[in-house]
Amino acid sequence: MDVLVLRPERAATRTADGLAKLGHRAVLAPVLTIEDLESPIPAGRFDAVLATSANGLRKLARRPEMAALGSLPLIAVGDRTAAAGHEAGFTVVHVADGDGRALVAEARARFAPGARFLHAAGADRAFDVAGALARDGFATEVVELYAATPATTLPLSAAAGLRAGSIGAALHHSRRIAETFIALADQAGLGAEARALPHLALAQRVAGALLDAGCPRVVVAPRPDEPSLFEALAALVHDGSHSGGGRSK
Repeated sequence: MDVLVLRPERAATRTADGLAKLGHRAVLAPVLTIEDLESPIPAGRFDAVLATSANGLRKLARRPEMAALGSLPLIAVGDRTAAAGHEAGFTVVHVADGDGRALVAEARARFAPGARFLHAAGADRAFDVAGALARDGFATEVVELYAATPATTLPLSAAAGLRAGSIGAALHHSRRIAETFIALADQAGLGAEARALPHLALAQRVAGALLDAGCPRVVVAPRPDEPSLFEALAALVHDGSHSGGGRSK
């Protein structure tokens, strides 16, 4: 099956490798581009670093402050982010269960109120980690290290696949990816073809954007990670139902 992969290019390549192992062909059509932000890292002592994306850690690894931060514990949102943390130089890495809420729970469990965290983040965030932790007496300094800039036109690979009817499903790793894809498809006059696809969403929030846009065939991964997204794809292929309305995680 040809599967539309819409995430930024570096991550899309990894997804394509995973799809190939399952016998699918990835149609790479990134609708977002990752750009560095030169936000300053606040001074002072931190008790741990929090990371909700691998991109944030890759950007942090290039900063001179990383020499001191690497000795701190890292709490990563999931396995992929944890791997990026090890690559960046963190030696103590704790792994949460896949989303911002799980990361907050992990931080609460490991530190007492009053602890100060550095959140290595992007400009666009699905969940307010700092706000959630503040309610329990934690201080979190958010440093925006990158921004995801939307494409201005639908990638040619996506447009060609939609016109030919050759795409069997689309993967959505974030709500912003889903919203951007639908907007660009509408702009290209391919909105009906885009909505008619089976869509696989990483989380219920991502699926919500697709359902709100009128996509009738949306499946939600049982857990917010890529292996679960692939499980959802396998189930879709196996049962052939492509039934709409979404499936809660």
